[in-house]
Amino acid sequence: MKALMYTGIGQLELQDVPMPQDEFIIKVSSCGVCGTDLKTYVQGHHMFKPPTILGHEFCGTVYRAPQNCGFKEGDTVVAAPYCECGKCWACQRAAGQLCREKSFIPSGAFCEYVGVPLDYVSKGIFKIENDDDVYTLVEPLACVINGAEHLRINECSRAVIIGSGPMGALFALLFKNRGIPVSVVELSETRRNLMSSWGIDCYEPDQADISSFDNIIIAVNKAELVNEYATKVAGGGTVLVFGGLPKDVVLGIDSYSIHYREVTVTGSSGFSIDHFKQSLEIIKSNPTGFSKIITHRLPLERGQEGFELLKKAEPLKMVLKP
Repeated sequence: MKALMYTGIGQLELQDVPMPQDEFIIKVSSCGVCGTDLKTYVQGHHMFKPPTILGHEFCGTVYRAPQNCGFKEGDTVVAAPYCECGKCWACQRAAGQLCREKSFIPSGAFCEYVGVPLDYVSKGIFKIENDDDVYTLVEPLACVINGAEHLRINECSRAVIIGSGPMGALFALLFKNRGIPVSVVELSETRRNLMSSWGIDCYEPDQADISSFDNIIIAVNKAELVNEYATKVAGGGTVLVFGGLPKDVVLGIDSYSIHYREVTVTGSSGFSIDHFKQSLEIIKSNPTGFSKIITHRLPLERGQEGFELLKKAEPLKMVLKP
């Protein structure tokens, strides 16, 4: 089968590799490119040593399935890239996203076929109504839903998202879908115009009155913004650190804001299977509303070209298709 192989920093090669031999195999129709894929391409990643196949936001069609597994050949499906164990202390506390005993789909999905361990199928593979690449957004939206649970939203809340990359845009669409007033602060005029076309209020940095928002989502990886927005958010508000920061970064937070203004600074990472299921239902109910995030679609053989476009931040969200 054809696979887009990550062979080193800045290197992707279309190669012929052996077909998976699992009892359950998915024929990949679409796979989204996430921030971790791009980071790995640009600077490497300790979890993805070359040569390897990247990509985990995928959907497709069941190519092979044994009897009595709950699926049959031809079923359209979306895959969660990992599942929590359901037994550890984190899982018992309904924090499956923090489970340290997760099971994973062993291969990336920038390829034609992905094998899935049979004991994983019932936990992490879900039927979808049609083979629409909007379902590549289920996993990233699940991460957004997890983040949103860390906020304190009520009927009077107003949220602002700092950065309108694909994850910031998903936050904006999720809040819009839920009827929560939402605005975006974005440096790029192109992205501000795109968000505005979706009916979302947009501001250039330093133009928004941040004190008029009680929930702030920092969807960019700039550590210096955390304390800045902690001092500016409305009293009793919440600042969510959603954009990933390097492990060795230490944040300095204004103690007056924390104690006397009762500001909460929190973070989130990943998703639980419950978040994934919620995300799937939301996208099923409004596929057109969410599919507009996907601005670029390229065949797998143009994968390197696609990653170079992403380095320039030209696409909002890109999907590769085998």
